[in-house]
Amino acid sequence: MANDETEWSSVSLEYYHLPQPGETPELCFDHYAIAVTLGQGFQLDWKIDGVAKGRLQRQMLFHGGMTLVPMQHAHSGAWNQPHEGFAISLKPELLTRNAAELLAVDQVELLPQKPLYDPFILQVGLALKADLESRRPGGRLYAETMATALAVHLLRNYSAHTHKSVNYLGGLSTTQLKRVIDYINDHLEQELSLEKMAAIAQLSSYHFCRSFKRSMGLTPHQYVIQQRVERAKVLLKDQKMGISEVATACGFSHQSHLNRHFKRLTGVTPNFFSKS
Repeated sequence: MANDETEWSSVSLEYYHLPQPGETPELCFDHYAIAVTLGQGFQLDWKIDGVAKGRLQRQMLFHGGMTLVPMQHAHSGAWNQPHEGFAISLKPELLTRNAAELLAVDQVELLPQKPLYDPFILQVGLALKADLESRRPGGRLYAETMATALAVHLLRNYSAHTHKSVNYLGGLSTTQLKRVIDYINDHLEQELSLEKMAAIAQLSSYHFCRSFKRSMGLTPHQYVIQQRVERAKVLLKDQKMGISEVATACGFSHQSHLNRHFKRLTGVTPNFFSKS
């Protein structure tokens, strides 16, 4: 199971099932990679440049255990029994965009790690996996928000650089907020981009998310869903479109996504609302 790269521009997730013991050749990625174990544990023999002088290490990995591989670090591994999990790939640009504000550097260097357990990475990965399995109800904006949060977490906890971020204590200015809200309203039926909104506010994606929530009480993704449901109410009452057409006109990729969010926010289904 893998996402469509054209919809998730900076992150991808792939589910894997390895049905028997095996091993990989020595690999060296041009991106950052995290492999997360789900279900049954297994023994991992693993080595990576920068940890224990590149010598082989043996460790048991159970549910939630993971390997974090920075780009351009040679690594290889072998496992002793069947197991499954998912792999997250992050493009280097995702981390670089946030590093300037978070670390005051223009070059990113994540340190290679021994196999580890990180609840935050697991939570983000499972959220992206659930979104894929539900045919992406969150859309590109949701994935970009989660990917940005993951990138910031990696920079804060696994970077070779000291954290020197600028704190934005307030929300967006009146001008910033108006420009972003106008952009959302004008493009509500389209796939909205977190990067575009952040650029309009002239902030990094991470600081934009924090500032927007301080101003609106909602994340950008939550606000967009709320506005799409509000537009759906108007179109449903007008009764000139079917429910599937309303879903498309409001930016939902499937009628089932409209149904889910509409009922969650209003307590009734679109069909019931249109007839009431």
